[in-house]
Amino acid sequence: MKIFLYYYLPVVAWMIFINPLNKELTSESTSHFLVPLLRWLFPLAGQSTIELLHITVRKFTHFFNYAFLAFLLFRAFRMGRRTGNPRLLIAAGVIASLYGGLDEFMQTMIAARTGAFSDWLIDSAGVVCCLGMMAMKKGKTVK
Repeated sequence: MKIFLYYYLPVVAWMIFINPLNKELTSESTSHFLVPLLRWLFPLAGQSTIELLHITVRKFTHFFNYAFLAFLLFRAFRMGRRTGNPRLLIAAGVIASLYGGLDEFMQTMIAARTGAFSDWLIDSAGVVCCLGMMAMKKGKTVK
């Protein structure tokens, strides 16, 4: 039970948080706090620029959400061992990318959300980037 709580509960919690059923992550809901913040940061920006920045921040969030999920999965699979098997990286990457695909597919069935193949590509790019950096970390993470 201790292993589950320490290694796998963060994975499950993050998957629940980024799940498309989370209404706090819709474009409409994030615009309530993100657009005012962007207006404050860029007071001279026009409406179209603010909208573009809002979309850009949301896409970067896709990237980092799934990069973090891949990290958490790899951490869980390693269970504290200093080195990891390359298969653990691959498993973490496949699961995180598949979850991104499931996320986008589920969004196509939710009225307030829109699933997009391009968003899945962004999700997967975050996964590959995170795990690639971990694999290249001077051989300490993966041998």
